Amino acid sequence: METGPENFPALFFQQVEAQKERVALRKKEYGIWNRITWAEYGEQVRIVAAALISLGLKQGDRVAILGDNRPEWLICHLAAMSAGFVTCGIYSTSASEEVAYVVGHSESRILFVENEEQVDKALQIVSDLDLEKIVVWDPKGLWGFSHPSMMFFEEFLETGKAFLQEHPARLSERMAAIDLEDTAMMIYTSGTTGRPKGAMLTHRNIFSITESFMEASPMYPDDELISYLPLAHIYENLISVFLAVRGGATVNFVESMDTLPMNLREVSPTVFCSVPRIWEKFASMIEIRMSDSTLVKRGFYRIAMGVGLKYVKTQKNTVNRSLWALLYWPLYWLVLYHLKRQVGLERVRWAVCAAAPASPELFQYFNALGVPLREGYGQTESTGVIAIQRIERPRWGYVGEPLPGVEVRIADDGEILARGGGVFKGYFKAPELSAETLEGGWLHTGDVGAIDDGFLKILDRKKDIIITAGGKNITPAFIENKLKFSPYIQDAVVIGDGRKYLVSLILIDEDNVTKYAQDNRIPFTTFADLTQNKEIIKLIEGEVNNINKTLARVETIKKFALLPRRFYEEDGDVTPTKKVKRRFLEKRYKELIDQLYT
Repeated sequence: METGPENFPALFFQQVEAQKERVALRKKEYGIWNRITWAEYGEQVRIVAAALISLGLKQGDRVAILGDNRPEWLICHLAAMSAGFVTCGIYSTSASEEVAYVVGHSESRILFVENEEQVDKALQIVSDLDLEKIVVWDPKGLWGFSHPSMMFFEEFLETGKAFLQEHPARLSERMAAIDLEDTAMMIYTSGTTGRPKGAMLTHRNIFSITESFMEASPMYPDDELISYLPLAHIYENLISVFLAVRGGATVNFVESMDTLPMNLREVSPTVFCSVPRIWEKFASMIEIRMSDSTLVKRGFYRIAMGVGLKYVKTQKNTVNRSLWALLYWPLYWLVLYHLKRQVGLERVRWAVCAAAPASPELFQYFNALGVPLREGYGQTESTGVIAIQRIERPRWGYVGEPLPGVEVRIADDGEILARGGGVFKGYFKAPELSAETLEGGWLHTGDVGAIDDGFLKILDRKKDIIITAGGKNITPAFIENKLKFSPYIQDAVVIGDGRKYLVSLILIDEDNVTKYAQDNRIPFTTFADLTQNKEIIKLIEGEVNNINKTLARVETIKKFALLPRRFYEEDGDVTPTKKVKRRFLEKRYKELIDQLYT
C-alpha cells in the first residue's frame, strides 16, 4: 500500500516529481516573466540544502532570510526546512537594529540577504552576532567587495553541488530524521506592542493546517497566485509556500508594490489573497474611475452595483435571489465584468481578505462586482488560519467556519479559544508566555468574538475594547472599518476609553482626496495642506456623518481630526502588514486627542 509524505519537505519533493516541467514560479525582470519549472525548483532546493549541511549546521539550527519576495526566498526557506533546520524570515523594511534583534534572539547561524541595501544592514551588526555566513542573492553593486563573512549565492550553490556529488544520500537522511514535532520555522510577530516574539511552528502544524485548508478551499495545479505581501509574515507563507506546494499552484512574484496593479492585470490570477487596505484601495479606485466616466457609463455602473448588492444580500432568500439574479447577470456581463477585467480579477475563482478586520460592506461590494471575496481569520500562532468563509456559504460580518479539525470556543470573558493541529509549539525562549497563551491546551487568541450557528464573528482585540465613561462597551474595529470603506479615508483610529464620547483620528486617502481637490480647484501644496483645508475637512465630515447614521448613538463619532502626515512602517505607525499601532499613535497624538475633548 502506497504511503503519503511524512512531512512538508517530503510533500514538496513529491510535488516536484508530479509536476516536473509545469511552471512553479515566475519572476518578472526587465519586462520579461522568467519561468522556473517544478523540476528546477526542486533541484535548487536540493543544492541549497546541501550547501547548508556542508557548513556544519546541526539539526534544529536557525537560518534567517532578509529580502523581498522572489524565488530565492522560497528556495532557501524550503531548503532549510528540508535539511532539518529552522527558518526565520525578517521583514525587508526592518532597520539594522531590528535585524540584529531577530538574528540574535533566534541565534541564527546563516543569514540570506537580497541585495546591497540588505548587506549594508547585515555588515553593521555582524560583529555583534554569532553568524557564520552572510549569503547574498543579488551581487549588483557589490562586485569587487569582500568580507570574511560574506558569500555570493552563485558561489554558495557551487558548494552545494560539490557536497551533493560527494554525499548524495545525506539530504535524504536529514529529511528522514525530521520529526513532526520539530520546529520548521519561527515567525517573529510584527508586534503592535513591545518586541517581536518568535512563534515556533512545527512540521506537524504546517502539514495539518494545509491539509485542513485544502479540504475547505482547494488549490490546484492550474491555479495562478500573486506573491507580494511580506514572506516574513505567516499570511504570505500560508498562501505562496504552504498551500502553493500542497496544491501544486504557480506563484508569480510582483516587481514591487508599485507595480502590483499592472502585474495583477498581466497574470490575471485565479486565487488572490490580500489585506483589507489593498481591497479598500481597489474599491475606491473603481469608484473614483467611474465618477470620472461619462454620464451614461456612470448611470449603468450605479444601476448594476445597486442590483448586484441586492442580489448579494438576498443569499438566504431563494425566491428573491432568483428574481434579482434575472436582473443581475445581464448587467454583470454588460458592465461589471469589464470593470473586473480592468483590475485584473476576471479569472479569480476565490479571493481572501484577512490579516486585519474589514467591514461587511467591503465583501458585499466585491461580491456584487463578481469577485468571490471571502473573509478568513487566523494568527501566526495558529499557522495562519483558524476559520474561513466557504465559497458556497458566505455570511457577511462573520469570518466563516472553523477549518476541519479545528475546535473553537468562546471563553467566559468573550475571548476566542482555538485548538487543533495548527496551534503552535510556543514562543522561543519564553516558556511563561507560552504557557499563558496555551493555557489548558487551548490557544488564547486575545480576540473577542461570538459563534452563531457555527459561524465565527470577530468583535475586536480584547485589549482594544473601549469602555466609555458611561460604562458602554464599544468595539472600535467595527466603527473603524466603516470609516475606512469611504474612498476618502485610508485609516482611522477610534478613541474613547473612559471618555464621555468617541472621537477619531483620520488619515485621508491621499490619491482620492488629491483628485477631489484638483477636480474642485482647491489649492494645496503638501499633504499637510490638504488635511488643514476647510473644504477637505468638510468632505470628511460628510463621510463621517453618513457613517454615523448607520451606527448606534453611543457608537457615533462626535469629533475627528485629520492627521497631518502619512503612516510609515519605519516610524512605528503601522506593522509590516499595515495594521495600525493604536497605542503608539495614541501616544504620538496625545495633544491632538486632548484637544478633541476640550
